Amino acid sequence: MSQDFEQVLSAAQANGLLNPAWKKFVHTKFFVPVVRPPGSDAANISLHLSDTAGATGQSILISEVRERVERHHGSAIDSLSGADVVRMLHAEAGILVALSDRSFAIARDRVEWLRKGIEASLARAAAAARDSAATLAPAPVVPAQPAPAAVRQQAGAPLDIAALKPRNVTIAGIGLAFFVPADWRQSSMPRGLRFHADSSGSVLEASGLRRPDVSLNQWVGMRLALVRHEMRYLKQDGEPYDIDGAEWGDRVKGKAIEFTGTFPGDESESRYLVACIRIDGTVCAITIRAPVAAFEQNRALYQWFLSRVDIVAAPAGVYGTPASTGGSAAASQQQDAPGVFGLSMEGRIGRLRALAYALPVFLPLILIAVLAPVIAPKGQFAAFAAILAGAVIAMFFCVRLMVLRLHDVNISGKWLFWFILAIALGAAAGQKNFVSVASAIFWFGSMMIYCVIAGTGGDNDFGEVPGPDSNVIKFWAGLFIVLQIIGMGRAAIVQGGRYRQVPNPFHDLSRTTPVDPNVYFWVSPDRELLIDFPGEPKKVPIPPALRARLGGANAQQSVAMAEGREYTVQIIDFGAAAPDVGKVLQILQDAAAGTDGELVSRETGWDSDRHQRGSVKVRLPGGMMRSLSFGLAGSKAYVATAFYKDDPASRVRVEEFFSSFRMPRRPAIVR
Repeated sequence: MSQDFEQVLSAAQANGLLNPAWKKFVHTKFFVPVVRPPGSDAANISLHLSDTAGATGQSILISEVRERVERHHGSAIDSLSGADVVRMLHAEAGILVALSDRSFAIARDRVEWLRKGIEASLARAAAAARDSAATLAPAPVVPAQPAPAAVRQQAGAPLDIAALKPRNVTIAGIGLAFFVPADWRQSSMPRGLRFHADSSGSVLEASGLRRPDVSLNQWVGMRLALVRHEMRYLKQDGEPYDIDGAEWGDRVKGKAIEFTGTFPGDESESRYLVACIRIDGTVCAITIRAPVAAFEQNRALYQWFLSRVDIVAAPAGVYGTPASTGGSAAASQQQDAPGVFGLSMEGRIGRLRALAYALPVFLPLILIAVLAPVIAPKGQFAAFAAILAGAVIAMFFCVRLMVLRLHDVNISGKWLFWFILAIALGAAAGQKNFVSVASAIFWFGSMMIYCVIAGTGGDNDFGEVPGPDSNVIKFWAGLFIVLQIIGMGRAAIVQGGRYRQVPNPFHDLSRTTPVDPNVYFWVSPDRELLIDFPGEPKKVPIPPALRARLGGANAQQSVAMAEGREYTVQIIDFGAAAPDVGKVLQILQDAAAGTDGELVSRETGWDSDRHQRGSVKVRLPGGMMRSLSFGLAGSKAYVATAFYKDDPASRVRVEEFFSSFRMPRRPAIVR
């Protein structure tokens, strides 16, 4: 037994894939409230709309069960297929399907999506029927007489206007008026009308906008860029050419561009004409599509149609931009594109725009990185609050960018929320392997969506297709890509085994001595210490005197010699218990002074990253000095020592050595 629409819909919603439900909907017969004027024939009906509870704006209530519609409407009830309901419904209305225990709302944009799919299917079916008839029909014994309203004609033959029985059509919102043949089927589309000629397979769409600040050349450029962006399967035939109307004069200006290509789903090439017309501050876009042969046969008809376009009234402000918007044509075209720092999660952005937006999104973190050292000395709470605020702001904008990008590929942003929640719960539960794998999947998926996967070709569940990207967007996207490549290159150096020694040009110290290419930033094996070593350090044993003073502590040291000075780094692990800064300071002081050294200075304190720090300076016989600086991180002490002659040049270089002593909160990565 075949299933009804409600059963198919329930199964589709359970699976999360509504395509089977939409296919069932267009073929299902529904009871529909209609308006039938007195004395009219059965075919002369229109749909009865109302502000139905549960729907937004006007909608029509339909159902597979007659009683569900009759309870709410006293008007006539007719039986129509879902496809007929969609085609007869005007562009601003939605549909509410009354089910056994609930209602299913179909929003206006989804109705328009269904309408486009139905019309595309009808056009393909009509073309297939014509091809089949031409192939299978036997040659007639008596030549058939042409129908009075036939649209096809011999290329170049005079156009019989009377045979077309033209009817006048007006798009009321902008006052756009024109004539079409009587047998062309009419349907609604956003801001305009669509017409189908079954005999030739022609599809004509007409729409317009109030754009007083947009010239004809700007309008042509905008439409041309839109076609190139959305219809890359089309190839432009020649340059734009002027078109003229019977009574246009200087008031109306127009240009047309023609394209050729195979539309998705078609088997043969079509000709696609885009006409751009400007009348009294209103810009109109009229497109005509037909198979190549049919297009040439009906070219005179299309030229006649374009020549009869006019504006009967130009109401100010209809579909127009505010006077303050101004700006260029590109700004007018993309006025609805989501901004960089917006709060809304609605809309779509393409790949280039997402990459371009990624740069300013990280501005809060950059500002915090700059301001944190200034704020931190004034109070730990202020620094923590500022860093937390910057991280939250940056995270919100990053998530928003990913949601808008997901929308462009017709995926709900809710999937991103659940993925992040799963990673957070895994981290809270201590599942490190799960977090690592999930994070890797998240990173790879993000890169694929940002850089590889293109958005849907037309309107989808989350809005209209994004407009063409401006040169500014392309520049910032390119800059982001270049910076990412540089960052990955440096990361490869770090991960490639050279993280302990990075050449001096990467460091950011203010040096007074000449830059030596042999000077290295050195990172400790546990990556908790970063320091500017004047040469490649070598591991050497710990002196017996220091080892004896350390007791059972585990220690290792690296030494480098440069210009007669000795530089040493020691890592001392005191075990489970955190060492006392005073005890460590006394051990190091005794080791530095030995038996004949004289203490010059001794200091303790905290650095900007809240590490306990200390330093000792000892004068030794023979005009030599030994200085050391250390920091505590957990159970470890990190010690930097310099042994040098007490002269001005040595003092400057040693001071640079100690100034480079860094103990970050996170593992040190040189960038």
